[in-house]
Parts: sequence; structure tokens; C-alpha cells
Amino acid sequence: MPRYTRYVSAAVLALTLCGASLAAEVKDPVFKAMQDELDRSVNRLVIEKMSRPYFLSYRIEDNERVEIGARYGALVESQRSKDRYLYVDLRVGDAALDNSNFVGDWGDLYNMRHDLAEEDDYQALRHQIWLSTDKAYKDALENLARKKAFLQTHPAQESLGDFGKADHLEVMDKPYALTADTAAWAASVRQAAAALRAYPALQDWKVTYTATAVTKRYLSSEGSRHMKGAVQQQIEVSATAQAKDGQRLSSFRRFVTRDGENPPQGEDLVKAVQKMSEELTAAVAAPALDEYSGPVLFTDYASAQVISQLFAEQLTLARDVLTPEDWMSQYFSLGKLAERMNRRVMPDFVTITDDPKTAEWKGHRLLGHQVVDDESVPSRTLTLVKEGRLVSLPSTRQPTKKTPESNGHARTLINQWTIPVVTNLFVKTDKPVAAPQMMEKLRRLAKDSGNEYGLLITRLEDERISNEYSWMDDSQDKPKLMTQPLIAYKVYAKDGRMEPVRGLIFDDVTIRSLRDISAMGKDEQVYGMLQPTMLPQVQYPVSIETPSILIEEMEFKANTAHEPLPVSSNPLFEK
Repeated sequence: MPRYTRYVSAAVLALTLCGASLAAEVKDPVFKAMQDELDRSVNRLVIEKMSRPYFLSYRIEDNERVEIGARYGALVESQRSKDRYLYVDLRVGDAALDNSNFVGDWGDLYNMRHDLAEEDDYQALRHQIWLSTDKAYKDALENLARKKAFLQTHPAQESLGDFGKADHLEVMDKPYALTADTAAWAASVRQAAAALRAYPALQDWKVTYTATAVTKRYLSSEGSRHMKGAVQQQIEVSATAQAKDGQRLSSFRRFVTRDGENPPQGEDLVKAVQKMSEELTAAVAAPALDEYSGPVLFTDYASAQVISQLFAEQLTLARDVLTPEDWMSQYFSLGKLAERMNRRVMPDFVTITDDPKTAEWKGHRLLGHQVVDDESVPSRTLTLVKEGRLVSLPSTRQPTKKTPESNGHARTLINQWTIPVVTNLFVKTDKPVAAPQMMEKLRRLAKDSGNEYGLLITRLEDERISNEYSWMDDSQDKPKLMTQPLIAYKVYAKDGRMEPVRGLIFDDVTIRSLRDISAMGKDEQVYGMLQPTMLPQVQYPVSIETPSILIEEMEFKANTAHEPLPVSSNPLFEK
């Protein structure tokens, strides 16, 4: 738990612009280096006839990491590392117009964080912070000049400002460190990988245990500061197989926990591996469908994936990024829901809350729990959807038309961009339906639509996993909003009989599918997810509590991406 928290009002911030009153309290050498260099930069960093920074913040992140990986029953990696990174947010101009939210070239997008000395050496840290600040100042002046030139030929339609005011919540937690039993986890990972050898349909597989302790220190020229962090553990099991026609399916199990809660290990992990392997083996042996149009019931992990992909991912970005290159705009597409505030996006029996303040759900630690965000703003609980209407969005200190103020949902990525994010999503319905009735509804909708069967999906593809195993790039053929079904079943309308199927991808998915939700179950569970961001391969942890979801109609087409089969058989299974 945090050692202490303190609200800092805007009036107090004005009186403590450089944080001088807080500096005396700081004994941490890292904080001292940050504070001393921040004070010096605010007072002395200026080029003649050029503007001074009007805002400056430093964020230093300590990462301690353990990674243990096994394939085929043998360890392939076992490493422990420590890294320290510096993020600099330096703004010139003023809050109405500054150097942010403009991408003139790749350097503006991939302005990556800076490596810092791992030791708590005051002089070394001061030196590195000084060099990074100097570069950030020069880059900011250049970027503001380019942005002003761009706006002269492309005037903004609305004046929103670039940086909003915010009160701050001072949170001083303790530094976090890893205490993982690496020998025990190595044995567990090896045991799980060995269990996969019992399934000859699998071509490749991997089991990885990762533990990360993160400590984040933050200071700004407004006088705000925080130290926060978490310990996160993750077990990821993945495997790939091919059907006889060459279609590749790559399945996975991912267990993410935090702050003292352990993911499954030993026999519990082996059981999860066996279930995954049995489902994947059945899937690649199943018949391929050419098309489908009708009702779909998403259960288990797939229900959380629907909320993650079709809802959470479509909330941001909420404001256009300025760029002179049209082709660059594809990397900053607005979320499909971001401009639908106060409009119906789901049925009126659905409410969704984003609650960063809740730490646990039925004994499980929630991944998105936080008291303060990465901009040191208090994290508020948001009702995102109320009776089917989108009524709020997560926001940062960058004003938007719908969210002029921050609600404490900022997260800073490795390229030093700060984006609005979700934390812990709770999906509720005031008309919950028991599991047997959900299946009955699926069968009835299938019959009403003239289908012999409905579709039940328990897991969607994870593109990071599938891309690792794939030999070809078929991304152009895939829909952008939802990944393809991975574990799916026909549910026959006549008798409820179930058969595994494969070979389908979503066709023309839109957020309109959210309005076609016809029922939600009583079987709500919480799922630890890694939520995608604007940067490929950069994700952040969230928890999603949701029941199963029945959508009245979705359309699918055949997946035409097939790879050549291996020329010779797997030597592990030769007799």
C-alpha cells in the first residue's frame, strides 16, 4: 500500500512551481537528481530570443525482470535483468499551443525513452538527465516551429488547446523488487513444456514465465510528484499446428497476475496446457467452413476479447494527431467510438464502468488498479456506458472536444507519447441470462435466421502469438477490428449438438455489432488482458470482468491464408 498520499490543489501548485518545498523531503538520490536538474532547467534553460519551457516533467522507471522460457521440455532461456529509463516531457509555447501532438517525421513518433545508469549515483544521473533535457528542449523548439508552419496552411477547425490544467494526487509508495523463486518456476515451465510433447499434432510450442517489478518516479515543474509501481507475473503458453489444407492455428493461454498473486504452476499449469492442446488438436482436425452469417455466442476468454477489441480499443485515440504526411495518418486513426459520446452504442441493458480504484475482485488482484496516473492526476472511476449510451471517455491532460479535462487515465508509452487508457473494466447487464438459456437463445436465433446451427466461440486469435509462428504475411486479408476465431463450435439448432469448426474470419466487422448484442450471461469472470496500443507490440495490462455475450448476427468469410505443410514429419513423434 502507498506510504502516503496528498492532494495538491492548483493554487498550491502555483506557489510551489519548482517543487522547492518538496525537495527537502526527498532523500532518495534518484529523486534528488531529478529535482535538482528540474529546478536548474526551469530557471536557466533558454536560448537567446527563444522561449523557455513552460512545463517540464521527468519520469524515471526502474524495471527488474526475470524471464524463463522452455520449448519441447528443455529450457531455452533463463535471464534476469535490471534497466532504468528516463522520460522527458518538455513543452515550449503555452498551454494553448505547444510542441505536442505533431508528427513531422518518424523521429517525432519514435522518440524513445533514454537509458539511465542503474546505480543510484547522483552525479551520473544528473549528467544523463541534463543531456536528455538539453536535447528535448532543442527538439521542442524545432517541433513547435514546424507545427506553427503547418497550422498556417492547415488551420485548426477548433481551438482546443494542447495542455489542460489538473489537480494532482501525490502518492509515495515504496520501490518494488522481485522475490520470484526462479528455480521453482524453471521446473514448472519445463514441466509444462514437456506436457505438450504428448500431442503429435503440434508443430511448435513454447512456455514462458516472466516476472517484472516496476517502480515509477515522477516530478514536474508544477510541483507534483509520485512514486508508484507493481510486481507483475505472467505465464504464457503457446502452440501452433496446421490442418491438412495448410491453415495454421496458433493457440495460447496467458495468465497475468500482480502484487503477490501467483499464476498457476505445477499440476494446475499442466492441466491448462493439456486443455489448450486438446482444443487445438480438435480445431485443426475440424472441417473448414466457407462462410457463415448468423448468431454468435462468445464465452470464456473470447467474451473479454470482444470487449477488448471491439470496445476498449475503439475508445482512443480521441483526438487527431497533426501530421503533414497523409500516409502517416493511418498510424493515428481515431477510435471508432471516440466520437460517439452520448449516443447509443450498446443495448439499454448494458452498463460498463472503468474502475481504477478497485484492487481486487473475488480474491484476484486487478491489473489496472492505480491511485494516480502517469501524469500524477488522480485516477477517477468512470461510467463509460450507461444503459447502452457512451457517456464518458478515458482522458489525459490533452483536451478533446468531449473530454476537456483529465480524469486520471494517462499512460506514457516507450516512445514518450502519453495516451488515454482503460484500467479495470466491469461489464454489467440488468438482464442476466443463465448459461443453459444462453445456449437456447443461440439455437433459437439460428433457427429464426434459417441456419442449421449457431456459432459458439471460446477464444479469438492473438496476433502477437500467430505472427510469431506464421511463415507468411496475410495481414492484408484480415479485418482490422477483430482477430479471427481460434476455438469455435457449431451448435446445432435442432438438438444442441456441438462440433468444432475452423476456417473463418470476420467479414466487415463494425462497432455496430455492439448494438446487436441480444443477451449477456450470468457467468461473469475477470480476465487479465494485455491491451494493444498505437505502437505495434506495445501493450499494457488491464482487467476485464464480463459475462458471455450473444450477438444476434455477424458475418464471416473463408480464411484463404494457407501455408505449405512441413516436407518431413516431426522427429519427436517418429516411431
